[in-house]
Amino acid sequence: MAETKGPSTRRPLLGGRRLAPGWIAAGVVAAVVVTCLGAVLLAGVLRGGIGQEMTGSSVAYDEYAPGLSAPQVVEEVVVEREGEAYGRTAVQATVAVSGPEQERLIIRTGSLTLRVDDTLAAQQAVEDLVAGWAGEGAYVVSSEQRGGDDDQDPYISMAIRVPAARFGEAMDTIADLAVDVDSRTEDSDDVTEEYVDLAGRLEALEAARDRLLEIMAEADRTEDLLQAEEQLTRREAEIEATQGRMQYLSQSAALARISIQLQPYALSQPVGQRWRPAETVREALEALLEGAQGLVDFLLFFSIAVLPWLLALALGLYLLYRIVRWAMRRQRARQMETEAESGT
Repeated sequence: MAETKGPSTRRPLLGGRRLAPGWIAAGVVAAVVVTCLGAVLLAGVLRGGIGQEMTGSSVAYDEYAPGLSAPQVVEEVVVEREGEAYGRTAVQATVAVSGPEQERLIIRTGSLTLRVDDTLAAQQAVEDLVAGWAGEGAYVVSSEQRGGDDDQDPYISMAIRVPAARFGEAMDTIADLAVDVDSRTEDSDDVTEEYVDLAGRLEALEAARDRLLEIMAEADRTEDLLQAEEQLTRREAEIEATQGRMQYLSQSAALARISIQLQPYALSQPVGQRWRPAETVREALEALLEGAQGLVDFLLFFSIAVLPWLLALALGLYLLYRIVRWAMRRQRARQMETEAESGT
């Protein structure tokens, strides 16, 4: 009998050798991956998009010498097109604020708690002291009075700003107003290093802003202009914040702040208040009237909200009592009849 052969199951040959199915599958997967990567790269090129990268400021801190040499602040502005910087789009502004001549900025604050014979007179003396230095920038920040009446002086809280050069003089002058000084504190905070850092940062930001303005003037594409404008907006906000912080530090260093608490000295106050019997009678009548009003309000509330329920409950209990009593009487009568019949 002739042997019938089925379909050939031989593997494909390459150079006379058969290829394993695993090698075939690996080749197909590699081809698909390469095709996808090529499609992504081609789409990016055709899209013509502009990548944007902006690096923040990087600060290289050197050890501060006694001459207060400032660190270098580096600010970069980078606008990219298709992943690469084009034209003159990258600028690096490096600014070093140095200076043995740099004046130190020290913020001074103080607080005084004083007991004085007359708090109002002491407050006026402090205000006069501040007014004498008004030409140098001194002013009263706040003033508050608490308590006090015809016989007692009020408690007074004040806050003033005086020139930093007169800080010690002001503290001594105000303390001399007191009969007794409860507390006196003086603090100082050296912010020179922070101020120098901010100055360098500000110059770097301004250089970056100027370069962005140049980029905007030279831009020939809308995408480039939009990138530069977005970066410029952020730089302007950082410049304003830096300037505000520098202004705060400089003003705080120029004018020291002193907080003052003025309290009446006990021995200088009257022993007792004047007797006012009319006020006592008035207070008693007001208390009596308030009590009567409270009693009437309670009776009205009780009569409307509580009394009906109490009456209904009492009526129910009375009816229950009558029913129970009637049942007990009837049972007793039946029992007596039963006993009478059994006796006969």
